[in-house]
Amino acid sequence: MRRVKWLVVALVGLLPACTSAAGPVGQGASGADVGTDAPEGGTGTTGDAGAAGKRDGGAGTGAKGDGGASADASEGAEAGADSGAGADADAGADSGADSDSAPDAAPVYTGAWSSVSFGVTTLDTGGGDDIAIVYGGYTATDADSQAWVTEMTEVRLAQLGVGHMYAVRGPEDPDYSAREIGNSELAARLATQAVPATRVFIAAHSSGGFVADELFTFADATVMAKVTYFNLDGGSWSLTDTMIAGMRGVYFCNAHDSVAGYSENTSSDEQLHADFPASHFFTVDADGSGCNVGAGWCLHDTLITSRPHDPATYDLDLDYTDFTGGRHVVTSYVDQAVSDGTL
Repeated sequence: MRRVKWLVVALVGLLPACTSAAGPVGQGASGADVGTDAPEGGTGTTGDAGAAGKRDGGAGTGAKGDGGASADASEGAEAGADSGAGADADAGADSGADSDSAPDAAPVYTGAWSSVSFGVTTLDTGGGDDIAIVYGGYTATDADSQAWVTEMTEVRLAQLGVGHMYAVRGPEDPDYSAREIGNSELAARLATQAVPATRVFIAAHSSGGFVADELFTFADATVMAKVTYFNLDGGSWSLTDTMIAGMRGVYFCNAHDSVAGYSENTSSDEQLHADFPASHFFTVDADGSGCNVGAGWCLHDTLITSRPHDPATYDLDLDYTDFTGGRHVVTSYVDQAVSDGTL
């Protein structure tokens, strides 16, 4: 298993903005294991290998946890930025938005969400047979992930036929060593629900990438053949070439603002794409984000919102739920996949 440590640095000038690349099918690193960054001042340690899951344990080897070693247990793997928070990222930001041009709109899907399993909720919109699943990052609540997938569906995914939404909360630890999310029950439900579907859209942000990986170890081949997966500045512990070959498309995505720089996990996004040449690489154009120069953790959330609320760091609660004040949910990677014919 290849282990790659995520660098807590701002990477500037490595990639052109808004690019998508796919290599020929080839042999990448089987079961690549890419861990989350340690917060600033933390050393980072490797998580317990083969950690037993509360729900779906034993689904694979232990994830690498470069982000779980903060001396303060309240700090997450994504808390690496200066805590000079509180200022809204709107301050001083260019009013121009990125290429995700969807207008703000009040959510129209307001029904009651129902539980599928631990950490997984669902809501049917009645709009089509296709399925959207989002995996929130570390600290994301049920409500956070529900708001994100609802906004995504109203603004873009409903146009593609999505009528079934799933929201998965963030893991309780940055490297998902507890394996607590009920992915096996979700996979069982998809085996039936995905039969009439043309596409299954899955997006995982940050540490949510570790949780999404677990679903792929449970999902059957007929479901996987309909999946387009977007790993948004996230990690991986169990992806293989076989899994990727069995999906419609896999995209490793980072973000770039020509003033502020690159999203925090750009180096690992690049490494995952290199490990799996059949995957695609896409850079979200985050110009006008309002993030401070070098604020990689603020840019980390430009995979979700065009303008994060805190110019210094991430704020998952607000960035997943509040798309007002000129903000909009980011969908440019969806548009790229549609253009590529993989979604």
